[in-house]
Amino acid sequence: MDLLLVFFKKNKINLKDIEKIFVNQGPGKLSTIRTSIAIAKAIALSINISIYGFNSKDFDDKNYEKLLKLEKNNLLNKDLIKTQNSS
Repeated sequence: MDLLLVFFKKNKINLKDIEKIFVNQGPGKLSTIRTSIAIAKAIALSINISIYGFNSKDFDDKNYEKLLKLEKNNLLNKDLIKTQNSS
């Protein structure tokens, strides 16, 4: 969590400026994904915003614009975020 706070400070990001959170549900290392989801959920709950889960297989070349399109078309998991296994 300290690393995240340092990132926010370095990039001059204030929690009140965040409107949505997107979090990778997998595939990946379970402990890493579980930690990321827990932190994202805590932030989302604390500032009352929506959290969206995605599968990293859903987009190529780190094209994050595609995530926004998926969200706009209601194709992402919203608020109830769980890990996904790689099978």
